[in-house]
Amino acid sequence: MLKIPKDLVETIKKQGEEGYPFEICGFILGEINYETDERIAKEVFQVENQNKERANDRFEIDPKDYLKVENYADSEGLQIIGIYHTHPDHPDRPSQTDLMFAQPDMSYIIMSINSGEAGNWRSWELKNDHFEEEKVEII
Repeated sequence: MLKIPKDLVETIKKQGEEGYPFEICGFILGEINYETDERIAKEVFQVENQNKERANDRFEIDPKDYLKVENYADSEGLQIIGIYHTHPDHPDRPSQTDLMFAQPDMSYIIMSINSGEAGNWRSWELKNDHFEEEKVEII
């Protein structure tokens, strides 16, 4: 389960609308309670989409950005608990490409941006080599 403050969802919406018609991406930072399988979001950290050739339907995160965000999270006593990205003019469900790069114990927020306006969004988690929709609580 992902617990996320409403203002962080609004931040992702704003970033997605500003980045349209391209996919935007970033990290969700927070805390993980392994006993209750809860991820509690505290911050979102946008990074540049490195996929310039297919930015309208693919995203890539530079390993240097991953390290930078991981170091920042460590310095703040947080963990990387997930990744978010947008699907311009496409549903908020994972693609086959999303599945190829997914890791367990992470939340994957996908937000649909339709004609420049944020639409539906859902969070997903990797379970036995496939995505399952994750329960989300807005806090």
